[in-house]
Amino acid sequence: MKVKTMIYVLGALVSCFLLSREAFATDGKTKKAYGVYEFVVQSAQGSFDEVAQTLEKSAAEQGWQVLAQIDAGVPEACSYRARVLVLLQPAYAQAIMTANRETGPFGVVDRVNIFEDEKGLHVAVVNPHSINRTILMNDAAFAEMSEQHLLALRQMILIAVLGTESHEQFGPARDEGHIGKTMGVMAGGAFVDKIVDEAVIPAGNFEQVVNMVRKGLSVPSPKWGMHLVYETALPEYETVVFGTTGTPMDSKSFSIVKAGGSDARKGFKCPGLAHAAAYPIEVVVTKQGADVKVRLVHIMFRMKMYFEDAGKWAFMKNMGMPGSMQDEIKAQINSGLATN
Repeated sequence: MKVKTMIYVLGALVSCFLLSREAFATDGKTKKAYGVYEFVVQSAQGSFDEVAQTLEKSAAEQGWQVLAQIDAGVPEACSYRARVLVLLQPAYAQAIMTANRETGPFGVVDRVNIFEDEKGLHVAVVNPHSINRTILMNDAAFAEMSEQHLLALRQMILIAVLGTESHEQFGPARDEGHIGKTMGVMAGGAFVDKIVDEAVIPAGNFEQVVNMVRKGLSVPSPKWGMHLVYETALPEYETVVFGTTGTPMDSKSFSIVKAGGSDARKGFKCPGLAHAAAYPIEVVVTKQGADVKVRLVHIMFRMKMYFEDAGKWAFMKNMGMPGSMQDEIKAQINSGLATN
């Protein structure tokens, strides 16, 4: 379907739907809704940089590898800040990969968001319950693993940061891992079906491909400024995960989502910073049989994972952005692969 036709169809449908405002609640049976993000500390004590540095130290002391500290871009005229810590806990990463070698690479890292708003300085995390349920495709066998990892994340933060402890969840709220199509037509389905092989190198040299992809991702993309910010190797699985992000890609995302599903944050100047831990985006290089594959999650689907609470109208108005992002990442990959 052509883009103009798609816009027309979505425009006709949107009037028949309210913005998505799913509840954080159980359904009375077995399903439980989880938000994509969870506050750990609100109104944290200390300066922005002091809290970030303390958290980096605490993570290292508690067994995480600190892969990156990334200052997020902010919307125009926003005086607040956001910084994302990208962390890897090796035992947890191994458990995720053991659970599902194909989808697992997209869930091995943790992201902690330190951000400011009118109520002060806060620390939030990407909720393993929500993300794992999607990435591992509703496999209930890993719910306890997710809970224990969330508790470990929270403990690591709470021993380092003083403030008001919080369990408040926000962002998209889902009572299952499966993400359906928006208005029946846009970007839904099982996670495994949303993994895109952007390049397949038959009988490729794994290390050589990794080096070339690294080189390609290191050059910022022309429109969205995406560039390599971390990498982590999972050698026993012949897999490397790269992370890419940049501005204005991130700041535009925060301007689109605004307060999302949080009514309490609607009056804030730049509430979208609460979603900063949606990034970086994962680019996975993995060996399967004799082939080496360079993979992404379909970007529109990934945007729904982390920003669906922006509402259907916001997705419709900005439906060209995810495809543009994916095209730029693919071009970076191909540029790297063209080198020797």
